[in-house]
Amino acid sequence: MKKKIILMLLLSLSIVEASEKKVVKESSIKDIVKNSSVISQSEKEDFKNMRLKWAEFLTGKESLELQSPKIKIDTINTLNNMGKKSLENYNYSKDRTSIYSDLGNMKNGIQIQTTYERLKNLSKVYVIPGTSFYKDERIKKEILDSLEWLHENAYYEGAPEYGNWWQWELGIPKNINEIVAIMYDEIPIENRMKYLKTSQYFQPYAKYSGYSPSAKYSSSPELRVSTGGNRMDTSIISFARGFLMEDREQVLDGVQAVGDVGEYVESGDGFYRDSSFIQHGNIPYNGTYASVLFNGLGTMLYLTSGTQYEMTDKRLNNIYDSIIDGYSYLIINGGITDAVSGRSISRDGGDELERGRGVVTSVAMISEGAPEPYRGQLRKLVKKALEENTAYDTTEKIYNLKLKEIMKNIKNTEQYEKNSEPKSKVFWGMDRVVHQGPENIKFVISMHSSRIGNYETMNGENKKGWYTGDGVTYIYGKNSNKSKEFWPTVDMYHLPGTTESVNERKDGSGERRHKAKMSPKSFVGGVTTGKVTLAAMDFLSWNNQTSAKKSWFLIDNTMIAMGSNISSSDGEIHTTVDNRVVDGEILKYNVLSKGELVSKREKRVGNWKSIGGKSETPVEVEYITTYINHGKNPKNASYLYSVGLDSISQNDIEILSQNEKAHGIRVKDYVGINFWKDDQYKVEKYKTFSTLSLLALEKGDTLELWVSDPTQLSNVMSILEVDGSYRLAETTDKNLKIESEKNKTILKIDNIRDGETKYIKLIK
Repeated sequence: MKKKIILMLLLSLSIVEASEKKVVKESSIKDIVKNSSVISQSEKEDFKNMRLKWAEFLTGKESLELQSPKIKIDTINTLNNMGKKSLENYNYSKDRTSIYSDLGNMKNGIQIQTTYERLKNLSKVYVIPGTSFYKDERIKKEILDSLEWLHENAYYEGAPEYGNWWQWELGIPKNINEIVAIMYDEIPIENRMKYLKTSQYFQPYAKYSGYSPSAKYSSSPELRVSTGGNRMDTSIISFARGFLMEDREQVLDGVQAVGDVGEYVESGDGFYRDSSFIQHGNIPYNGTYASVLFNGLGTMLYLTSGTQYEMTDKRLNNIYDSIIDGYSYLIINGGITDAVSGRSISRDGGDELERGRGVVTSVAMISEGAPEPYRGQLRKLVKKALEENTAYDTTEKIYNLKLKEIMKNIKNTEQYEKNSEPKSKVFWGMDRVVHQGPENIKFVISMHSSRIGNYETMNGENKKGWYTGDGVTYIYGKNSNKSKEFWPTVDMYHLPGTTESVNERKDGSGERRHKAKMSPKSFVGGVTTGKVTLAAMDFLSWNNQTSAKKSWFLIDNTMIAMGSNISSSDGEIHTTVDNRVVDGEILKYNVLSKGELVSKREKRVGNWKSIGGKSETPVEVEYITTYINHGKNPKNASYLYSVGLDSISQNDIEILSQNEKAHGIRVKDYVGINFWKDDQYKVEKYKTFSTLSLLALEKGDTLELWVSDPTQLSNVMSILEVDGSYRLAETTDKNLKIESEKNKTILKIDNIRDGETKYIKLIK
């Protein structure tokens, strides 16, 4: 009896220890699946159909037969070139120490992954009729021998995950799944299973990363819940490996884990209620990691459609909503704004259109499996992106034949309504603002705060992205090619909208995204009517030596920028009005404040490697740069300027306040005020006692107010006093309290820990 009690105590202690380490089995899956080795005939059929459907999606060999002769010839030529490239540096030696002579380090995850990628490409050209590699027994032998060699020498159970965890747990398993799907009947069953089981050793469960014992050697050795784009990768790995192994438990593991991605978050990685998407804790990544998520979701919706594993989790509706709401702003001229692409802006040849193509094709794929009304709305978004790309026909640059077919169908059948009025959105979850004018102009503002990192540099990428979150203003006309070679050539010390020292910086310095180094400033965000926006940034530089209050008023086709309290001990300080590629598009600039204005036109030469890419090939681009020189170590300097299609003079703008307590401006019928301090202060007829952003529109007896607290820190209701006696007509704030006394209206607004705009309509 005593022994039994001791055993029970030891067992309970081991359970606690396991739970503390989060080393848990997926009990929910095991509750559903009592015996995963026994599957029904219908499940076998579903697994087979999903496998064949995926293999066709990956190769397009059947779709190729339906293409025009020209497309068929072009595709075959592309495939043959891919096959030849995949054989370059191939090592045929019997005593080889690597498969490719240029990938000689078989302890390096990147080199192992690249080896698998080349073998995947060889597998494609081997199975596609018409290629010069089709059913070539020598090619088959090299593929099979190489897979076996890798299993014995590079990617095997117990191999240490040296370097970046991503390759070992995500990149390589995805490639193994795809190779097995493509070469399924060519790989002996015992080999198929052992390759897939090895992948399962490194990435066993869809909800976790760092689960393998080998993870302790990697860049991220801790066991953790996978999130965001990484969660989608872990899900599709388990899901695809499941149907390839005819393992119901893994298929369910993958399918069930996807739903978590659809849950809105309030901090950390994932989608926020305003359609912001964060990865790596605090970096806006709608342009890349979210694109990975969409790609995986689209694939899983497509493959499960019509099977008993069809994805019906209602949480996926949040993802559809986020795409429809958020990407109607973030997709600009057919591309995805660089403001939400993190460190990927430094990758060779990457630009907004290239990344946008990935997003748009993934959204098209999602639309195939999404229910109505989402399906139609997603297709309209894709159609709009296709129509607005002035550089090239996006569908012609899609090489996956199934995707090309889907995109062409959308292009030829869908219609969408063009914007005739301005549209504005504050992404308070990621410190980004977008404004689309009624004519061919769009503005994006990229900021950072105590919640959002200033920039990300990792794996040697984005080495000079120092100021990309310091209030950069992206200004778009209708030219889709604007960003093609921007980042390797632009003067990184003069990014539009920023107020910076021109002192030389070291590559990769000043990153403020880790908890101990985050900016202490929280007043970053803004308030919007949906057509007019007032953005705000309480700015402190990476080295704490330069500070400024920065506001942007966005209305119709114009951005008005106001700055004050610019002080520095970091040498000469410039506020850059614009730094744009000379492309023939005309904008109107009006500098409405005093100060030395510098404008220059220059040809700049750079290369991708200098910013974190690989190519050293020189790139030359011509720029027009305009900036305000505040001088050396300025104290309390300021600026006011406008950029846009409309002519703006000082008669069109009334400055109500431009100091450390508030920025206030009247433009047309609107009043916009950023109250910077937790202190009582009055501007015009509006008085507040704490931080607040306000837009007001008064017409006749009606006063419309839009308010937010960009700090997102308030624990109590915001108090706003308005001169005059008003009654409430309408509000989006269900907790609003309104009082009147002595010809004043006192509003108590629920901005508690929230950066969202609240609307209030008052009648005199």
